[in-house]
Amino acid sequence: MRDRLGIYIHIPFCVSKCSYCDFYSIAGGKQRMPDYQSALLSHISESAEAIESYEIDSIYIGGGTPTTLTFQQLDRLCAKIAERFDLSALREYTVEAGRPDTITDDKLRTLRAHGVDRISVNPQTMSDEVLNVIGRRHTAADIVEALEKVRKVGGMEVNMDLIAGLPADSAEGFEKTLDTVIALDPENITVHTLSLKKGSRITLEGSAIPSDAEVGKMLDIAQDKLRRGGWAPYYLYRQKFMSGGFENVGWSKPGSENIYNVCIMEELCSIIALGGGGSTKLISPAGGRNIRFFAPKYPAEYISGIQKTCSDKQGIIDFYSKESKK
Repeated sequence: MRDRLGIYIHIPFCVSKCSYCDFYSIAGGKQRMPDYQSALLSHISESAEAIESYEIDSIYIGGGTPTTLTFQQLDRLCAKIAERFDLSALREYTVEAGRPDTITDDKLRTLRAHGVDRISVNPQTMSDEVLNVIGRRHTAADIVEALEKVRKVGGMEVNMDLIAGLPADSAEGFEKTLDTVIALDPENITVHTLSLKKGSRITLEGSAIPSDAEVGKMLDIAQDKLRRGGWAPYYLYRQKFMSGGFENVGWSKPGSENIYNVCIMEELCSIIALGGGGSTKLISPAGGRNIRFFAPKYPAEYISGIQKTCSDKQGIIDFYSKESKK
């Protein structure tokens, strides 16, 4: 059996910048999308040559918000993935569609036609007041409508992200959000704790946020209701500067666990990252050795330096060549 690995593809564009986010992303950026995509397609083609003898277990297209791309751009991206990679052993194909204001029927049908079978529709909160405070340009009703579109297309399991500890939220408000999301019955619910990132607007503006004790109540409510509702925790991770020193927990219905999330958190297999800011991590199948390659973070830098970034495929080839001789 061939060794397995995962593929991560980064799309750094968003509709607007959420106040809790310090990931590099471009709000809008339509003028840069064509050049970025051309560079990304080259990156995919070159990297495919380095891993053609390995089984691809999972694909995860994240961001940013990948569904800021048009359905034609998504079609071109997915077609290139199918052209250059052997997907015969693929076990899951995930796309983040976190913002409901980027989800359309055309995009969903395009993704499904290319075999995408998991999608994230991420409300963070179902309170219109909190959505407004954190800079989201949509309503809770928009989230419900987006999910209805996903279910109508069919064939895709759904993850919904929530954040405990957002400005203007409370334990009572978080419970209402959770009850609404549970009623929508997604296969996965990821409960994040607010991380006070240094570059986020919440931190820079000194926004008032719920106390650590209040956040603790939110997480206790989530644990109780999700367990009773049939979800079980399957992965956990912590970040710096998290409210109350708590954690992020992924919950799923039985059999709906996200393979990519488990692999990247537990370092169970290599992850080949493609796109600006991507971090490839190669894991020795025998254990005890790994190596990283980083792509330029900013789109302009990524686009102008794509030839050098593509040349990193030799590092992947060299790594696995040494591993095969052990």
